[in-house]
Amino acid sequence: MNLQQWCHIDEQIYVAESDERYKQYAGLKYSQQVIEQLAEMKFYSAKLFIDNFSEPRELFLSSLENIADSSTKKLELKLYNLRNSKIVSKQKFGRSPVNWSTWRQFNSAQKDSEKRKQVFDEFIQKTKHVSPVIRQRFDKIADVYEKYSGKKLTPLDGYLENEKFSYSKLMDLVKSMGRQAKKPFREALSEMSQKVLGRPAEYFDDFYFFRNRVYADLEKHFSKINPVTEVRRALASMQFDLSSINIDTENRKDKYPSPICFFVQVPTDIRVLYKAESPYFDLQGCYHEMGHAAHATSIDPNLEYWNRYNFSMGIAEIFSIFLERLTKNRRYLSSLGLSDSVLDELQQRNNFMELFFVTFYTANSLMKAEFWRKNLSIDKASDLYADLIKEYTGLEMPGEYWMLHHIMPDAIMYVPSYLVAAVRAAELDRHLQNKFGEDWWAQPDSGKEIREIMGPGAKIDLGRFSKMDSSLFIREITGKRS
Repeated sequence: MNLQQWCHIDEQIYVAESDERYKQYAGLKYSQQVIEQLAEMKFYSAKLFIDNFSEPRELFLSSLENIADSSTKKLELKLYNLRNSKIVSKQKFGRSPVNWSTWRQFNSAQKDSEKRKQVFDEFIQKTKHVSPVIRQRFDKIADVYEKYSGKKLTPLDGYLENEKFSYSKLMDLVKSMGRQAKKPFREALSEMSQKVLGRPAEYFDDFYFFRNRVYADLEKHFSKINPVTEVRRALASMQFDLSSINIDTENRKDKYPSPICFFVQVPTDIRVLYKAESPYFDLQGCYHEMGHAAHATSIDPNLEYWNRYNFSMGIAEIFSIFLERLTKNRRYLSSLGLSDSVLDELQQRNNFMELFFVTFYTANSLMKAEFWRKNLSIDKASDLYADLIKEYTGLEMPGEYWMLHHIMPDAIMYVPSYLVAAVRAAELDRHLQNKFGEDWWAQPDSGKEIREIMGPGAKIDLGRFSKMDSSLFIREITGKRS
């Protein structure tokens, strides 16, 4: 077998698995047996690569990750099922008990803080049902990296190499952003919690609660704006081909709680899922996932297999965060008919949420890095998480909360990639403004520029628009203009 033959087979396995996982996350009928069988096939394919090839390095790293993923697929499925069967409250959303998948919708709709607190406390207490599975899965992932990399790589090492960051450089970036954001965040939190809640924020008033509730009195201005229609219009004005993108907005009980995009086959079959939480967040979430989708459909179909699929998370999130920025762009929102007074309020609240994002994801990133670096127990990880959340946000959060997150207990790392990509997205926005003017999204030539940047997949030329300078993004969200 040569490399080209291996790539063809591996892609077919990937496509079949992505299709089945999409159905699972969509809350549609799916086969757990098929997912487990495909995971086994993916395991043998990845092992075949490692046994017979050492280059390209991107495929070696992805094969390690695929072996880890496949070896722990049953545990991943067990965690997914436990979250919806055991992380369940006495409170109801609609006619059904609130479960992990409907938690955010419940928080968005529920006006009684005591009921939200009750659900939060119940869920924290019920992390005991998932913590052994999370520990077992992460232990097995670490064992895979040790065994198949010849004891040369840990899961953290693999992530850093894929992202092309040293540990010290990434941690310096994360800590620097967190330090710069925490003081203005606490000031904004004090003001915003009084405005939204009439009281100081408490631990159960988390990032995802505020992400919906902070815009509550402004939602009426977005109620008639259709997110799918508007994002399609914006992308079409830049001459993006959207024919390969399917968007599912149906509200199903077991549908994944967060908006998500599946690169089923790049660049010809891309699928977006989201379900309504609140009008403005729906706009943001839809634009974010369509940024992923536009990226995937713009990748050159003639590229090598690994360059079409194996780009890092810090690259994958650039274009999603970049397109989401339109939902916070004053000039763009003005074109949708919003008044200056609404835009003033929106800017203040968006800056608050971006500060919350930086402080929250700083804590998430630092905990997960230390988890792998020091092989922390679940209890130690939770203790560290509580300390970090308090340090950066000022909230006395139960440390077990990290196990209720939608990425922290699933992914090896991922969370620092959001911060990295937020910096790069701000730089890309500035690059387009400088080249095409402040209304760049209305220019077909800007779409051409964006597709040229996206086209090379993993071979993206970041230097074309990014110096990895976080000061531009930090100045934006603290209200300090350069």
